[in-house]
Amino acid sequence: MTMLKLTLSTALVTAMGASGALAASAIGLVGDKTLVMFDTETLEVTGTMDVTGTAKLHGIDLRPSNKTLVAVDADQALYTIDMESGAATKISQMDKMLPVDGPVIVDFNPKADKLRFMSGTTNHRVNVETGDVTVDGSLAYEEKDMHAGEAPAIAAAAYANSYGMPDSTAMYDVDSTIVALIQQTSPNDGTLAAIGKFGIDMPGEGYAFDIQTTEDMKNTAWLATGNMLYTVDLESGEAMGKGMVEGAGGDIRDLTILPAM
Repeated sequence: MTMLKLTLSTALVTAMGASGALAASAIGLVGDKTLVMFDTETLEVTGTMDVTGTAKLHGIDLRPSNKTLVAVDADQALYTIDMESGAATKISQMDKMLPVDGPVIVDFNPKADKLRFMSGTTNHRVNVETGDVTVDGSLAYEEKDMHAGEAPAIAAAAYANSYGMPDSTAMYDVDSTIVALIQQTSPNDGTLAAIGKFGIDMPGEGYAFDIQTTEDMKNTAWLATGNMLYTVDLESGEAMGKGMVEGAGGDIRDLTILPAM
């Protein structure tokens, strides 16, 4: 594997240290535990690195409060990942196991600094420092929604305003059955409301989704499916293709965008 030491550290210096600069560096998770750095503008893969210290990761996300890369492994332990070496350092162990039923969602609520951890219709909220898990409401479409009564198939999720610890945020999901953007209108209650279809004719088998937030709270939503990268309009759900991420070495199954200032 090509080490990410230079590319990751350089991207963080660029993304976090240049006021007003809109960074476009992303980290994708491929296979069991391979991190892939790529540029969202050029779509160039600039490096790959295997995580060490754990066997398999469910997902990754950048923790906005301290700008560390956090991962959850198959044993549902929480780790920080050193972005220069790939070494995983355990933070805590979740005290309740999430039943895994399809894709696993790993994403930080920036306002609460808690991790949203979901699979199937099970909806957990996790204190990363202690591993304490709160079992929240099961995922279901609101009674007034056009998809009320249908079983949701949530494959990915991300929070807006993911910069520092903002005063407000909003949670957005991807439903793989209707191939659409969804808002989790009350993340703790699990209520869902459809926003709109992506308009993707031939999506891949999986989805990776993240929302990039600048210091002035401008949000850009990114979606990868079948390694095709899109931006997503958070008001309409429309996806606009950017191009294929070539050289990732497998399907990108989770995604985190490095922060811009």
